[in-house]
Parts: sequence; structure tokens; C-alpha cells
Amino acid sequence: MTDHAKETQACIDCTVKNCVYHTENDACSAGKIKVGNGSASCVGDTCCDTFRAK
Repeated sequence: MTDHAKETQACIDCTVKNCVYHTENDACSAGKIKVGNGSASCVGDTCCDTFRAK
């Protein structure tokens, strides 16, 4: 594996307990996430487009 092919794994905190990607230690287990609302002007305007209900 070349250096540019390595992937990093970030820890994403998650408190949305009714999402299939939520773990017992309040983290996100999704392989990648997508944050939505390209016109957001503050954190409250953003949303997780990766969310899937349990």
C-alpha cells in the first residue's frame, strides 16, 4: 500500500442514539459521513446526511 492510499480514521462523537451508526460509547461507526446544508451559516444549520434510523 502506498502512502497516498492510506486512509485515516477520525473519531466522530455522536449523541444520536436512534441512528444505526451510533455506538455505545457515543461515537459514529459509519465508514464516512456527509454533512449537509451547503448554505449553513452556523453549526445549528448543519445536519448529518449519513443518518439512518434504527
